[in-house]
Amino acid sequence: MSTMSKSTVRKGGRPSKPTDEKRTHVVTIKLNDAEYSDLLERSKTAGVKMAEYVRHGAFRLTIVSRLSEIEQEIAKGILNLSSDFNQAMTCFHQLKLRSAANKLAAVVDKMFDILKKLRPNKDTDYVCKNT
Repeated sequence: MSTMSKSTVRKGGRPSKPTDEKRTHVVTIKLNDAEYSDLLERSKTAGVKMAEYVRHGAFRLTIVSRLSEIEQEIAKGILNLSSDFNQAMTCFHQLKLRSAANKLAAVVDKMFDILKKLRPNKDTDYVCKNT
């Protein structure tokens, strides 16, 4: 029999986390082989476990949704005007009105810059930005 009483026996291992810090929920995602290999490599390069890498990415990125239906209609309307702008530019050049053509070109450039900001990636439904 041990001479130590129960109250003096030390329990080995790491101390328990407080209940508000314990992670109890599991989120499952499906990846293809290429995605899994890429994620595994990125986590190894970062020097953290894959779960920590994914958790960090999930909470450090902001999802910016695509344009709303109204914004899409406005963007389409602006894009539909591009042929009218092109015709106006042709007329200005034919009439030797370079100053007006340059001003119109600047307006068109600004409009397209705004459109690019509204929808920076047309291939996805959302865009991730670091916060």
